[in-house]
Formats: sequence, structure tokens, C-alpha cells
Amino acid sequence: MTDKVIPFRRLERQGASDEDLLSASAAGDNRAVEELFQRHGNRVHRILVRLRCCDRKDLDDLVQNTFIEVQRSAHRFDGRASVSTWIIGIAMNLVRHYVRGERRRRLAMAAVAEEAPAARPQEPDDWAAQRQLVGRLQVVFESLPTELRMAFTLCDIEGMRGVDVARTLGLPEGTVWRRLHEARLRLRAGLAEEADR
Repeated sequence: MTDKVIPFRRLERQGASDEDLLSASAAGDNRAVEELFQRHGNRVHRILVRLRCCDRKDLDDLVQNTFIEVQRSAHRFDGRASVSTWIIGIAMNLVRHYVRGERRRRLAMAAVAEEAPAARPQEPDDWAAQRQLVGRLQVVFESLPTELRMAFTLCDIEGMRGVDVARTLGLPEGTVWRRLHEARLRLRAGLAEEADR
């Protein structure tokens, strides 16, 4: 009989809204946090990968810590942003703390090779040129201050709306647009400079 009850409860959770799951997790329901992780964990992971703020070992820890903090802070959710935006905000705060404590860490160039597009150019020269461009882009991207990397990643790579990024980072929307503009300018200038070398 219990075999039939467990899937039923699971289906109930799958149909629950994010807000309902957050309320349940505030009450200590670990299954609700698990469902939030199933819904939003991949996006948090993808954003952290794109930020290039840590190595793989620490990346997994940051994703897990994000959802531990979601459960701890669930009672403080005020509904001004979507649950998804709120969770990304928690992840961004954890990244800020990580970067402050681990400034000397840099990602290896192997990360670029792992994330290279699946469809490679046909000609070896084209493939080599593309690899060089990606390598230059990574060097320039990693030289950006964390605040600019966050704005660029969330807006241009993840496609989040400026207002949601502002809520996520706890900033005025104008500050987000200024940081995004600055990141784009620095990336262009850095790529031009790298190409001249």
C-alpha cells in the first residue's frame, strides 16, 4: 500500500507551485527542498559554470549550499520576486562570499575545452581559430571584476530581464545596466587587445 502512496505524494509535489514548496521547506519539509532543487538546480549550476568563479569541486558545493540556504531562508521570502529569481539571488550572494575568500583561484583552460560547442567547424584552420577566440574570450572574461561578470552572465548569457537581475543582486536596475554596459565595453576592448598581441 505504501508503494502507491509515495508516488502520489511525489505527484502532488510536482504539481505544487514554487511558493508552496518554499513554504513547506520553511516548515522543515526536505522533500519540498528536493523538488525545488529538481526544478532550479540545473539553472543555478549553469549560471555558476558561466560565471567561472570556481573549480568543479567548489561548483558542486556552491550549488548544494545554495539550496541549503534556500531552506534556511525560506521563511524570509517576501514574494517581491519569483522564487526562481530569489534562488539565483542566494546563489549570487554565495558566489560573492566565495570570491572574497578565494581570490587567487582561477579556472584551468580545460574548462573552455569541455564547454566547446558540439558542432565544430569543418576545416582544421577554422576550428583552431575558433578555439583561439574562445581562449581569448575566457582570458578577458576572467579578468573582469566579479560584479561585471555577474551582470553579463545573468543578462546576456542567461537572458534574464534587467529588473529580475536587479532583484537577484539586490541592486537598482540602473546599476545593473551600467555594469552590463561596462562589461560589454571591457570584453570588446580586451578581445581587440588580445587579437593585437
